[in-house]
Amino acid sequence: MVLRAALIAALFVAIAVTTQASPAAADDEMQWQFYEYSESNGNGAKSASLIYGVPETDDVQVMGSCQTDARTGTMASRVTFGADIGDLSLGKDASLRFSGGGFEQTLKGTVARTDAEGLSGIILDIGNDDPLWTAFAEKETLDYMVPGYRAATLDLANGRDNIAKFVGACRSYDRAAEGADAGVDTKTPGRSFSPEKEAFESAKELGTVAAFEAFLSNYSAGFYADLARAYIDEIGGAGKAAPSPTPLPPTPKPQTAQDLRPDPSCKDLSREKSGSGNVPTKITFVNESGAYRSILWIDRTGHPKDYAGLNSGEEVTLDTFLGHPWMIADGPGDCLRIVMPHPGARIVTLTGGAAKAPPAPAPKKAQPAPKTVTPKCRPRSILIDGKCILRRNAASYCGPGYRLAGNKCVQGYEEPKRRRLLPDWQLEGLRHGCAPGLAWNAQEGCHEND
Repeated sequence: MVLRAALIAALFVAIAVTTQASPAAADDEMQWQFYEYSESNGNGAKSASLIYGVPETDDVQVMGSCQTDARTGTMASRVTFGADIGDLSLGKDASLRFSGGGFEQTLKGTVARTDAEGLSGIILDIGNDDPLWTAFAEKETLDYMVPGYRAATLDLANGRDNIAKFVGACRSYDRAAEGADAGVDTKTPGRSFSPEKEAFESAKELGTVAAFEAFLSNYSAGFYADLARAYIDEIGGAGKAAPSPTPLPPTPKPQTAQDLRPDPSCKDLSREKSGSGNVPTKITFVNESGAYRSILWIDRTGHPKDYAGLNSGEEVTLDTFLGHPWMIADGPGDCLRIVMPHPGARIVTLTGGAAKAPPAPAPKKAQPAPKTVTPKCRPRSILIDGKCILRRNAASYCGPGYRLAGNKCVQGYEEPKRRRLLPDWQLEGLRHGCAPGLAWNAQEGCHEND
């Protein structure tokens, strides 16, 4: 779409200063690629691109870009995520939900759709300090989906370095643009602006080895370079995050019977809700039912929340916790089954039809048939076929399924002839004494209808 066209155009108007793909990946595997460009006219404008796809092919799942210009400033990172969008129309507002490893976030965007070369999915304007970038730096994988449609997965483990470079570049553009007019450090008035310091601060905020290595690839010597190397030594290993002042998460509690209980019945849906379990696990749903199925998480208040939609033959893997129930529903949203996660992982195969219905209540004792009461007829009536018929009408009465034909009752029912309704002008003529077929009005009296 627009991002891909902009990227191709940039190759002709810019000089690439960094071109890198994730290492140790086969040529036909999806890789995270980072590119940074400086305009050849020397006005200081820069742009950065992030691509997740098979190098040198059209097989692309993610395309992102950010840019800076001393004349126009900068914008948030604009990223298109290839996604199942069904029949959503181009430019329509839509949500994209990210989840995985305890992280969950929903961002608002717009639908991108192309029938030719390009990427169809959801376009997001993501702030350069958005929590999603932190999740990209910390998680091994993340799932994302347009609610109600099929989910997709991002493999982040081998792309952290290039993701960190992209985020660091976008943040440095943002800070440079803030101080471009005055040429000063926006955080400390009166102090000159330092791109090297701002890049270091960006790496420090991400707090990963990949982020500091990205800084060192651009600034390999000096005071901040020495600090970056010290931070890498302190973190103590690739991919580990720097110590955070935020409180550590609570130690997981031992598994309880509530965490490991069997699957509930749909008749108990009103009493189901997610507990306080904090033992992470995964649950995979495989749809072999031959029909569409919805996957809903029952939250801590007992309300089902839509997480995935599966057509027959599809499957999806979701992150969850022990003690968190999931509901399977049909297209209209009726509960078919409730399943509970298992330690480690669980695979749930959805087959045809609904779950077994609760046992039918025991049949009630048969009540004796009511006694037939023979009606008593008045003196002027006689009883025929259980009905009281006036004596004077008895000769013309025929029983059920018979009709009177002459003086005999014959079998069969004949629908009475319907009365044909005349048009208004004929009715009006007849009311004024005109011959059939003539109309009437006050000026002409009876006359032929025109």
